[in-house]
Order: sequence, then C-alpha cells, then structure tokens
Amino acid sequence: MNGSPIPSSVASSPKPNDILLVDGKRILCVADIKGSLSQLNQLARDANAHMIIHTGDFGFYERASLARISDRTLKHLIQYSTLIPPSIRTRLNNAPIDQVRRTIETAPQPYLSEFPDFLSLSKQLEVPVYTVWGVCEDVSILEKLRSKEYTIPNLHILDEATTHLLDVGGVKLRLFGLGGAVIQHKLFDNGDGTDTIAGGAGTMWTTALQIGELVETAQKVHDPSETRLLVTHASPGREGLLAQLALFLKVDFTISAGLHFRYGIVYNEFSTQSSQELYRERLLESQHTFLALWDSIKAQVESYVDDHQARLLQNTLDVVNRLPPSLDPSDDASDYSHASREESAFKNLWNFNLPDAALGWIVLDVHHGHVGAEMKSQGFNFSYRRSSHTPYTSSPALSTSTHPSRSYQDKKSDWVHDAHTNGHSTTDQDSQDERHIKRQSSMPRSPFAIFVGNLQGDVTEEDIRQFFGAESVADVRIPMDHETKKHKGHCYVDLVDNLAMEAALSKNGQTLLDSQLSINRSNQGESRRGGRNGRSRNSMRPAPK
Repeated sequence: MNGSPIPSSVASSPKPNDILLVDGKRILCVADIKGSLSQLNQLARDANAHMIIHTGDFGFYERASLARISDRTLKHLIQYSTLIPPSIRTRLNNAPIDQVRRTIETAPQPYLSEFPDFLSLSKQLEVPVYTVWGVCEDVSILEKLRSKEYTIPNLHILDEATTHLLDVGGVKLRLFGLGGAVIQHKLFDNGDGTDTIAGGAGTMWTTALQIGELVETAQKVHDPSETRLLVTHASPGREGLLAQLALFLKVDFTISAGLHFRYGIVYNEFSTQSSQELYRERLLESQHTFLALWDSIKAQVESYVDDHQARLLQNTLDVVNRLPPSLDPSDDASDYSHASREESAFKNLWNFNLPDAALGWIVLDVHHGHVGAEMKSQGFNFSYRRSSHTPYTSSPALSTSTHPSRSYQDKKSDWVHDAHTNGHSTTDQDSQDERHIKRQSSMPRSPFAIFVGNLQGDVTEEDIRQFFGAESVADVRIPMDHETKKHKGHCYVDLVDNLAMEAALSKNGQTLLDSQLSINRSNQGESRRGGRNGRSRNSMRPAPK
C-alpha cells in the first residue's frame, strides 16, 4: 500500500471529455463474460447491436496471472468457466490444487481467459466494448491497460478516471463506471495495486479514493444536456453506497451485474419502496456503516494523505452524506437547498440489473431521442414439475444449462435411493453394483482416459488409484458383470491432465497384485456409442460370459 492505507493519486488521467461519435443505435448490455471474449462478438450479432456495455468479470487474465491468483479464487474460476471442456472441468473441480495449476499452465489453449488472444490481435472485438472490471480480475492487467502498455482495439475501460460520451440516436449518453466488489473493510486498502486501482490474489474491489475520483471526473464534464449512465459491477440495489453515488452524480440510469439470476431486472425505487422515507432509511443504513468505519481509521488516514487525496476523500464523504430528503417537516436534518423535499431520483432513476451473458441481456435502443429497452432471458426450465426430479435453485455463472452439473456425491445419493425404491428390497452389495453401473453411463468423456486390462479378481478402486498415484487420478470406472456381480477384468482411469496420462501409459507391463497390466489409451466411444453390453457394432470383442 506504498506505506499508506490508501494509494497515491493518479499522476495523469485520460482526458474525460473526449466525445466518441457513434452511428449505431442499439447498445447491448451484458454481464459476466468470464474470459469468453469471443462470445461478445456472437452476442452482438444475435442482438444486432452496434456497441456493448459490460458490467464486470470480463476476464482480465493472462497466463502469468495464474501465479497471482489465490487457490480459492482459482477454484471459483474453474467451477464457472466456459472455456474449459466440461469433462476436464469436472475433474479439475475434484483435483488437488497443485494439479489444477499444472493443468492450466500446460494447457495448449487458455483456460483462464481469451484475453491474450485479443491482446495479440489473433482475435478481435467486432464492436466497441465499454466495460468495468468485476470481482475476479488481475489488478496487474488493469494497470497495464491504464498505462497503455496493453491495448486492444475496440476495448474501452470505464473507471474512476475515464468517462466516455456517446452521441447516438439523438442522445448524448455519458458513461461513468466503477468496478470491483464493494467491501466495507477494504474501502481504504488498495491491496497489490500501485495506483488507485485496488486488487490482489486475482480479485478486485472498490476503494473510497476511487469513488472520490469518479466524483471529480464527473464534475469536470458536467453538462445538463447529457443523459448520464453509471455502470457498476455490484448492484446499487444491494449496495447503498452505490445508490448514494448514483444520486450524487445525478445519473438517469444504472447498469450492474446480477447475482447470476436467469432474468434481467428493471426497476426504480418507487416500484420497490412504498414511500420515499423507506428509500431514505435504506441509504441512512449505508451512511451509518461507512461513517462507523471512517471514525475508526480517520486519524490514521489523515496522517498519510496528501492534499489531492484529501480532496478526493472529501468527495467520498459528500457522497456518503447524500440522502433523499426526509418528508417529515419536523426533521431538521433534511434541510436541503432543494426547492422541494421530493427526491426526483425516487421515480426517475432507472436501474438495470443483468443476468449472466449466457443467460440473457438487455438492449438499449436509442432512436430519435428515446431510450428504449428490450430484455431477453433464458429463464427457468419448469419441465421438472412433470417429473419427480427436484429443481436446483443455484444459478452458476455462464451455465448454458438450466440445471447445473451435479456432483458425484449428488449422483451417488440418487443411486442409493434408486436401488432401494425399485419395487423390492436390495442388499448393500446390490446397491453398490447398481451405483457402479450407473456411474459408468453417466461419467463425462475424458481426453485423458486410459484403458487398463488384465486386472486381478479382487482388485479395488483404491488399489488402482494408489498404483497410478492418487493425486494424478480424477476418476476410476470399473465395468461390472450383471450376472456374476464381479468386475470384467478391466477398467477406465481418467487422469487429471496430459502429463499424468503419459506417466500412466509408461506403466504398461508393470504388475499390480501379481497381475501384469495392459495399459493403453482408452477407446472413448466403445462404451457409449456401441450397442448392447457396451460393444460397438464393429467391435470384435466377444460379449461377456
């Protein structure tokens, strides 16, 4: 933190009053692309959009970012990635973190983000994209973009020091942006950032200094003829501090990321609060939380700041003290200079909260001075109500399936349930056999699978894992004979990555429990595209006895 609880001020900021003349009229608003940058081009084509506003978790990562990402954040990125093939993602979710890092590091294609492909110009953005950063980003990448060390054509970062004016459809649309998570105890900590950008360990958050600088930027370009739009990653509907910022900047619209909802949300405070007093009370709570933090660290902060930083912090305090007037005439604290106690933003400030990019979007259609809105969302799949299956309530980011992939433990519970509700009682051994059979048919295909033959009769899954190294094995599938209830003398082993697979193949001919093993690459289609008993139509292998 450069010896200070807050970062040093920006030496030079991009000019905030540059006007970008854009002929297009349709502005696509999306959230949480999570490194799948090519998807932006497809979404723009699908929505017939001329430009894009993106609300964070863009995927500002490169290969070198891997060493800077914490284990917890990396696990989150893997879980919700659309760049990683599903079969590999399933294994990585259950693999030791060292194996996860090695797989990502040696993968031929980028698993964290397509950002390097666009940086090298091997891929390009087809329309202008205006984005804030989200929670899961690399602060080092953002600093390189700000310093112009990194540039990508058509990519424009919205931050506290940069604003853009779009002259489109008869409207002068002013864009402001503030990225990162709003975390109260980090508002005065910039982590690994060396500028006003705050972040570390692969995550980003908002600081008080950023809020103050955004206010300064907005004041420099104030023009009552403009329509103001605030883009944030966190939602002003949940973060009172952002709602206060929107009030202070006098914006007409806010656009933010959602909580991985399957529907977009459009609202004003009048539609969700029965009175202006309730609106005021919500922001009062935000004010009290911030001021309690400020009182506890004020002396320390003021001993470090320079004059410019002090002005920015005062801007932030002005935001915190911006509240809707009280409608109670006896409330002296509401003595504003407003001619009326009615807060115009209560009815006239509209908030757009977006689903993830794979689940939907909102299009602002600007035409002849009108700003229209179109919404598209994938929504929920209610077909489960026609069956006995229980729906899932979670909504993982960028999942293209209405129901997320289920874990092995979830499936295992179902298999046990099925074995005991099939019209007759079963033994524990029968249940175990049923689980083995269903597990075979439900496992995803793996590019790192091997076939292990000539297994000894009483070999177990644990024996196989120990033979190849438990840290290298993602899964073991042992086909069982329906009649004898014994394994068929072979199995399929899924390794965590290519290196682990090559090491396993090198064990061909070695012995396990006095049996010399035959180890080869797996014929992936044999057990899935074949006919009865798992045999391909062209297979020469005889049916099991």
